Amino acid sequence: MVVEYGKTLRVIRKQKGITLKKLADGVCSVSFLSKFERGDSDITLGLMTGILEKLMMNFDEFLYIHHDFLPDKLEQFFKISSTAYLNRDAKLLKHLKNGQLKKWKQYGVETYHFNALLIEVYESIVDKDYINEGVQEKDIRLLSDYLFRVEVWGYYELTLYNGTLLLLQPDMVIMLSRTAYEKSARFRDYNKVNDAITSVLFNTFIFLLGPVNRFHEEFSYQKEISEFISYLETITIPESNLTERVNLLQLKGAYDIRTGNKEEGTAKIKQAIKLLNDLNSTRMAKNNIEQYLLQII
Repeated sequence: MVVEYGKTLRVIRKQKGITLKKLADGVCSVSFLSKFERGDSDITLGLMTGILEKLMMNFDEFLYIHHDFLPDKLEQFFKISSTAYLNRDAKLLKHLKNGQLKKWKQYGVETYHFNALLIEVYESIVDKDYINEGVQEKDIRLLSDYLFRVEVWGYYELTLYNGTLLLLQPDMVIMLSRTAYEKSARFRDYNKVNDAITSVLFNTFIFLLGPVNRFHEEFSYQKEISEFISYLETITIPESNLTERVNLLQLKGAYDIRTGNKEEGTAKIKQAIKLLNDLNSTRMAKNNIEQYLLQII
């Protein structure tokens, strides 16, 4: 474990008013703990676990403090990339992509390459001057091979896939979204990962519904969308996650309209609009769902 963690541990220990002797008792020697706090010694995962248990703290909380009350570097990368995309900041996206490509070239680690592909998707949407030569087929194959190869999907795999989903063909999206749901099952009680798989399923739903200007065309993914709806219902979105519940109601309405049940689907979307208006989320109701309804009917 990185020795710099000792300095963070010392701050937390003092804030909690716990002496070195009391914290070390039953876990390690006082002298060893003192060396670790000074940065003169490393520590095993087992010992660190014992120390954090005595502090009534988990690793996530410890790392959050260690990173100055900011998300870890991985979360920061995804958050900055997403914010740049939402703000239509093409310059920052290009800078982020070049940074990932530089790390890929320097270290030869394929995940930096995949991160650059994710940003390239954002960049192609945001930058009007972006010359879209298309992502290389070999890059898409490397990405999909990696995702299929990973035995257990965690936060990274889910977020990476969510951001690069638009690169893939529908059949590949269906297979990978099934894989994402199945291989993230171990993390189902871990909120951050559970939120990520929920987002993957929502985006798969939207992807398979197709663009709003094609709602009048023949639709062939009824079975698959029903399958992903069942996954969302199995996850059981908590009652406190009102936004997700309203989004699911909206998408179910869109699915009804897409499959010819226009009256029933419109009623569901209007119900979603009413729920948002009742919660004083009028901007979301008007700018998002009402506009969406007008486009698909």
